[in-house]
Amino acid sequence: MWKIADAHCDTLWEIGVRGTAPEDCCVTAQRLRKGGVSLQTFALWAGPKGPQDDPAGKARAMLAAVDRLGVPVCRGPLPEELPEEPMGVLSIEGGEILEGSIACLDEYHQRSRVRLIALTWNNENEIGYPSAQDGPGLKPFGLHLLREMDARGIFADVSHLSEKGFWDVAEHAELPPVASHSNLRELCDVHRNLRREQASAIIERGGYIGVNLYSAFLAKDRPAVFEDVLRHIDALMELGGEDAVGLGTDFDGIETWPEGLGNPAELPALLDALLARGYTREQVEKIAGGNYWRLLKRGEAAARIGK
Repeated sequence: MWKIADAHCDTLWEIGVRGTAPEDCCVTAQRLRKGGVSLQTFALWAGPKGPQDDPAGKARAMLAAVDRLGVPVCRGPLPEELPEEPMGVLSIEGGEILEGSIACLDEYHQRSRVRLIALTWNNENEIGYPSAQDGPGLKPFGLHLLREMDARGIFADVSHLSEKGFWDVAEHAELPPVASHSNLRELCDVHRNLRREQASAIIERGGYIGVNLYSAFLAKDRPAVFEDVLRHIDALMELGGEDAVGLGTDFDGIETWPEGLGNPAELPALLDALLARGYTREQVEKIAGGNYWRLLKRGEAAARIGK
């Protein structure tokens, strides 16, 4: 059985904001256990409307729903190794949740030990601009926030960030950039995917790229198939990404996916396919969860405050 770590899902939004019953979500404790998912990152998503729609209130509702996930969420130091049973960690998706305040950052970090913050979702906020806009780089608060995140061992997630914002993160953050749920634009030309130069920069800095299973980010103008996921992984590995590539499924946040990869219980089939493709077991173990686990442990070790 593989030990899998997933860098992104939207299950807390489903339970805490939409009111979906936990057993009706894509990500459930039973499916995590069946698929060998040792670590699942649950995002506190700001929501689709940006800063004007009470993202902090929605984040509080999601935090209140954590105990309904059916798996323990680690709010302190991680264990030495990937656990045998499913465990959760928390991230923020959409920095507008912080309301332009480092005090808010500390509140969330103290309550939930935030591991990643996606600086934007698809809306402009106090930090910067989304990938959907050809906007400038990070705003002054965004640059200040990077320093505060570094001090707390929190990674900047660039999955939804503008290109200029991405390069600001690459230049100014001490910790390496993370794309928790993004693919390669040269294989699927949509703004949410990484350009080759961006992916190379993440790899060179020791960051992380979680391959997204959303059909529209895997293949353009047609439904994605299982092979498309393998193609994106192949291309990232060819860029030198053996120590950077992993999974960022986006489960409970996507409407379409390749057949056979629709929930956590089906993830081992992807890893078995990589092994059959000629990757070594060590390489597949890194993709399955080793690379993401190494990254999170690096963040913990780098923290200077808020441990």
